Amino acid sequence: MLVIGFIDRASPVGQVYQKFKEHNVFYCEATFYSVDEVVICLKNAGFQMFRFSQTVFNQLKDIKAPEPVRKGYGEGSFVVIRAIK
Repeated sequence: MLVIGFIDRASPVGQVYQKFKEHNVFYCEATFYSVDEVVICLKNAGFQMFRFSQTVFNQLKDIKAPEPVRKGYGEGSFVVIRAIK
């Protein structure tokens, strides 16, 4: 089993990170991926039976308390995928 968590490049936070990454010491060398791109890579590596969770539904500057965790992806900027090989 593999569990991976990442900022979805297609999300609002991912788009901001991508836009300004060259000016940020923490992720200037990062490569951001969309959920679909990660799933394709995992499938190509033989993984299956995917489960998705997501959180961070607001811009980071607007978050004042822990964000909820929901099933799926496409709304939250931070996505966790569990896959089995």
